[in-house]
Amino acid sequence: MKNAYWITNKYWHTIGRNNWNFATREGKGAVKLASHAETPIKRHVKVEGERSPFDGDLIYWSSRMGKHPEMPNQKALLLKKQMGKCNYCGLYFKDGDLLETDHIIPKSQGGKNELKNLQLLHRHCHDLKDSRLVPMTMGLSKRSGMR
Repeated sequence: MKNAYWITNKYWHTIGRNNWNFATREGKGAVKLASHAETPIKRHVKVEGERSPFDGDLIYWSSRMGKHPEMPNQKALLLKKQMGKCNYCGLYFKDGDLLETDHIIPKSQGGKNELKNLQLLHRHCHDLKDSRLVPMTMGLSKRSGMR
């Protein structure tokens, strides 16, 4: 039972440079109806070939989605973060590869057990990385006189 002038003043407002925004003025700021131009664009990557979540390829689906029912959450998140690649050799993980979680900064040197300090490596890359670290630390302790 309100006239057009009252309805216009109550619900249609100028916000910034945009006129005729459907909004309310309550509290600290206006609550307004979002426009299409304000909606962020989300790009989607097509699924490769004939792949299916049911084909058993845990590596592909974990690195794509960041989760898989048969993959531990931490490993799935690391696969997604690393885009399916080993941080040591740079090769893609394949189905059947043995994956190991590694600390970037070792816990013995003050590294924490947080996601940002973890990385996934092939088992053989993890062995190579550790074998290169051991002689360096042993050599330093022998030179400094510590045993």
